[in-house]
Amino acid sequence: MTDTNINFNKRKLESLKSTKPTWYYAKNFEGLALLVGKKKKTYYAHWAIPVVNKITGNLTYVGKRKKLGGFHIPLDEIKALVRRKLDDLKKVSLTADGSLTMGGLCSAFIKNGSAGYRVKVKGAKIKYKKKTTFNNNLLLSTYVLLKTKKPEIISMISDPFKYNGAGYVKELLKDIPLNRICKRDIEIFHTRMEQMPTTANRVLAALSVAFEWDMKRSVDRLYKGDSNPCLRISKYQESKDKKHLVLNKVVEVRNYCLNEQWRDPHFLTFYALCLEIGERLEDLFRLVWHKPRSTKEIESCSGWLDLENKTIHLTDSKDRKEADPPLTDEAIQMLQQLQKYNSERKECAFALGTPWIFPRATDPSMPINNNSYRVKLKYFNYKFGLATRELVRSKKTRKLYKYKNEYTFKHLRKTFVTHYARGKDAEGKERGLVVASLRMRHSSPKVTKDHYFTEDQEQLRTAHMYETNVVEIKKKEQK
Repeated sequence: MTDTNINFNKRKLESLKSTKPTWYYAKNFEGLALLVGKKKKTYYAHWAIPVVNKITGNLTYVGKRKKLGGFHIPLDEIKALVRRKLDDLKKVSLTADGSLTMGGLCSAFIKNGSAGYRVKVKGAKIKYKKKTTFNNNLLLSTYVLLKTKKPEIISMISDPFKYNGAGYVKELLKDIPLNRICKRDIEIFHTRMEQMPTTANRVLAALSVAFEWDMKRSVDRLYKGDSNPCLRISKYQESKDKKHLVLNKVVEVRNYCLNEQWRDPHFLTFYALCLEIGERLEDLFRLVWHKPRSTKEIESCSGWLDLENKTIHLTDSKDRKEADPPLTDEAIQMLQQLQKYNSERKECAFALGTPWIFPRATDPSMPINNNSYRVKLKYFNYKFGLATRELVRSKKTRKLYKYKNEYTFKHLRKTFVTHYARGKDAEGKERGLVVASLRMRHSSPKVTKDHYFTEDQEQLRTAHMYETNVVEIKKKEQK
C-alpha cells in the first residue's frame, strides 16, 4: 500500500487508477484522503494524535482515519463534511486510553516522575520519599484515573455534576484533552470532592506536582500550556486534629508502662518511647541498637541508640537532616530493661539476632510497621478509656466486640509537643511554642501551633490585666 500527496480536484481524482490499494492525501485541503482500490474509491477523514507510550512514557504521534463515504458524493459536499466533523473526530480520538489527556499525563507522571526529584522546592535537589511517591500515585490512580472498585468514589467523580448554575458537567477529568484543559476543569473536579475536603486538597496537590513535572521536562512534554492550571484554586479548610492526652492520663499510662513492662516488653516500650521523646513513627520503627558498620545498613535504618550521650542519632524522615533527640531517664530505663528481656525471656527470644529494637514478631528480619501493633493498641487504649467498643455478636460462651481507637500513636506525638511546650526547662523557665518548635525540628512555630500544640486555656486567663503596672506607677509617684 502506497501513500501520495496531491491536489484534490474532480478531474484529477477521476483519473486515478490502481491495481492495489493506494492512499492519496489532499495537499490543498486539511484532513481529506481518498483510498483508491482496484474496483472502487472511498473518501476518508485523516488526522494525527499524540499518544503517550504506556511503557516508556514517551510521546509519539499516531495517524487516524474515519470513512466518510463513496466516490459518488460530490467533492464539495465531502469537503464540507470534513470541515464539520474533523475537530470532533480529533477530540474523540484524544480521549482514547493512553493518549494526550489528563489521564495520559497522570499515567506518565506515575511511571516516570513520581519517584524522581521534587519539583516544587528551591535549593538542593532531593528525591521524593517512598511514602510520598506511594501516596501521590495512589491519589492520582484512585481519584483521577478511577482505578478503584469503590462505587461511592466512582459515583462522586463520574456522575453528572451541577456546577455554579444551570446545566450539568458530564465529562471526566481524565478524558479531557490537554490542549484544552483549564483552571475551570480542575476547579470542577476539586468541587466534586467537597464531601472529603482533606483528600480533595491532597489530590489537587498531586495534580499540581504532575503538571509541574511535565512542564519542566526537556523533551516529550505533554502539556503545552504556559501556566499550571492547578494554581490559585482555593483549597478547602481542613480541621486540624490536635487531640492529646491530658496530663493525668499521661502519668497513669506512663506509670503502667514503667511498672508493667514485663507483660508485653516490646509494645509497652514502644508506647512509652512515643510519649517520652515524641519522634515520628517512621523514625522509631526502624531504630537499631548499635551504629551499623556499613553504609548500606545505615541507609536501611532510621537511627541508632547512643546511651552514653543519652540520645538517639537519626536522620529525620521529614527534612532528611541528622538529629540527636535526647532520651529521658525513663526511656533509657525501659530500653535497657528490654535488652535484658530479649536475652532472658522466651517470649522475647524472637528479637535475638536482629539489629532492630522493635522487630516484627512474625518476621524478625524486618522492623515493625503501622500494622504491627494495631490490634494491641485497641485493647490497650480501651483499658485506659482511650478507645470505645460495641457489641457485635453475643454467644453463651463468648462475646465479640468491635473496638474503635480514640487516640492513635500519632496522638502521642501531639501529646509530647503540647506538654513539652507547657513545661519548664532546667532553669525553671517556661519553654513555650518557639522552644517546642525547635525541639521537634519544625520549619516554623506556625507548623507546631497549627498541627501539634494546644494552648492551656487557663494560662491565658487573667483576673487583672493592668494591676501590676498600676501598683508600680503608684509606688513611683509616692517616691
